[in-house]
Amino acid sequence: MRICTRCLLVGGAWLTLTGATVGDPVADKSAKAHELYQGGEYNKALNLYRDALVDRPEAPELHFNVGDALFKSGDYEKALQEFEQALKIPADRARAQAHYNIGNTLFQQQDYEKAIEAYKQALQLHAADEDAKVNLELALEQLQQQQQQQQQQQQQQDQEQKEQDQEDQQDQQQDQQQQQDEQEEQEQQQQEQQQESQDQQEQQEPQDQQQQQAQAGDEPISPEEAQQLLDALEDREEEAQKRRFRATGKAQGKDW
Repeated sequence: MRICTRCLLVGGAWLTLTGATVGDPVADKSAKAHELYQGGEYNKALNLYRDALVDRPEAPELHFNVGDALFKSGDYEKALQEFEQALKIPADRARAQAHYNIGNTLFQQQDYEKAIEAYKQALQLHAADEDAKVNLELALEQLQQQQQQQQQQQQQQDQEQKEQDQEDQQDQQQDQQQQQDEQEEQEQQQQEQQQESQDQQEQQEPQDQQQQQAQAGDEPISPEEAQQLLDALEDREEEAQKRRFRATGKAQGKDW
C-alpha cells in the first residue's frame, strides 16, 4: 500500500491570505508561488512563499503554503514546523487540513504513532475527509508492521546476545582450565626440581663424609700419640711371637 499523498495546494485546498486586497504584494507573491508550485517548480515556489512570509510573518496561511512546498521538496523536518504554525488558523476546515498535512509528514518520517494522532485530530475537525480515513488506516497497518519488525529484531538481538554470552562463558571456562593446567604444570616442575635437588644433596653427603675422613687421616699426630702407637705395635709383636713359640713347641712334642 502507498500513502495517499493529497497535497492541499494541488487538491484545491491552497490557503489564500485572509484580508488580502487587490494589488496586495504579499497576496500577489503567494498567487505567483502557487502557480510555480502547480507547475512542479517547488523550490521557486518556496522562495516566493518565504519572501511573502518575511513581509507578513504572522500569517498562518503562508506557513501552511511554505510547509507544503517544503514537504514536496522532501524537507519533512522543516515542513512539520511550518504546518504546526498553520494550526493557528481559526477556521476548523483549514486546521483540519493542517493536521492532515502534519500526519502525512510524520508518516514520511515513519513516526506512525504521532501520524495516527494527527489524522484523528483532522477527522475530529472534518469527519468527512476520506483521505484522512485512508491514511489513518495505512498508518495503523504500518505501525503494526513496525512493531512486529521491532519485536523480531529484539528477539534476534536477544538470541545473538545469548549466543555471545554462551561463547564468552565457554571462553572463560577454557581460560580458567588453561590457567589451572599451567598452574599444575608449574607445581609439577617445582616438585621435580625439589626432588632432583634432594637427590643431589643425598649423593653429596657420602662424598662429603669420605672427604672429611680422608682429611682427618692426613692430620699429623702428636709425639705422645706416636709413642702409644709404637707401644701398641710392640705389644702386638710380642704377643705374636709368643703365639708362634707356643705353636712351635707344640709341633715338637713326642710322637714316639
